[in-house]
Amino acid sequence: MLIDTIVSDMDDTLLDEDCNLSPYTIDVLRQCTERGIRVIPASGRAMKSLLPYLRQLNTGSPAIGCNGAQLIAPDLTLMSCQEFNAELAREIISFMLENNIYVQVYKDDYFYYAADCDIARQYKKSSGMEGKAVGDLLKFLTFSTPKVLGVTHPEEVTRLLPIAEERFAGKVAFSVSKPYFLEAEPPEVSKGNALRRLSELIGLQPERTLVFGDSLNDLSMLAYTPNSVAMANGRQEVKDAARYVCRPNTEDGVAHFIEEHVLNASAKEETV
Repeated sequence: MLIDTIVSDMDDTLLDEDCNLSPYTIDVLRQCTERGIRVIPASGRAMKSLLPYLRQLNTGSPAIGCNGAQLIAPDLTLMSCQEFNAELAREIISFMLENNIYVQVYKDDYFYYAADCDIARQYKKSSGMEGKAVGDLLKFLTFSTPKVLGVTHPEEVTRLLPIAEERFAGKVAFSVSKPYFLEAEPPEVSKGNALRRLSELIGLQPERTLVFGDSLNDLSMLAYTPNSVAMANGRQEVKDAARYVCRPNTEDGVAHFIEEHVLNASAKEETV
């Protein structure tokens, strides 16, 4: 497998069950960068939430945040950010509130929500971001935002996803990174489109790119390359779409696959 770029989702893919990078995973990805293989994290997380992991990995390559709305430069500054205007964001918030969904929006290093609750507290803990309760979120939101996130029961996400897609057709791209997340981004935003933008900037080639993912928001980037890998712990739709399936995230599946199919394979070629 001749690979010069590795792209990986973070949560439930590169990260373990405690949202950590294992020493083994860090070491394997370090070996990749030392061999000149680009490593590009691609996450639904906002830039602020990604930064601790990007510092650990120190790949020297760009990263993708907010499901493709954000491109992050190797020096950990924001290259570009696609956002909703405030009016459309309020329409999305209204839809989610009509369906009794917890909802939050993002600006710079913070996320904003109506009132303190268990969901907001858990999100603060898992994301590492600072959140602010603002009361009436509709009245508060006067700025553009890269993402509107709704959190509810997985069954409700499944029910509401097609309804939301029909209601906001052509205006909003909806994605699901976790079963209980309903995520709204600008219509042209996806991880796959972010990879296409990076292709123009740094010359990615689909046939030499290896991509890992586990959830619906990863499907677009798995479709970018013939070298697509789903996690064993991933959704069935993702495993059906991918060319390969690797071990689960709890067993360092990404790192094991890379070591076997990229690092060891290239080492054998060097000795021929």
